[in-house]
Amino acid sequence: MKLLRSGVDLLTIQAWLGHAQVATTHQYAAADVEMMRRGLERAGVSGDRSARFRPNDAVLQLLDSI
Repeated sequence: MKLLRSGVDLLTIQAWLGHAQVATTHQYAAADVEMMRRGLERAGVSGDRSARFRPNDAVLQLLDSI
């Protein structure tokens, strides 16, 4: 986690650890909330929740019936 938090990419960590597949490395690297927040900031994604999907009553009724 320290490597990821300091900005080292997963492929570099994979090479250092000698994993054959990046999926193996990924199992050991769970992103924390702070990493996700910084990633959203770097990507220019705002925290505006008005764009968040809000299901209407018909969608909620459908989901409740499943």
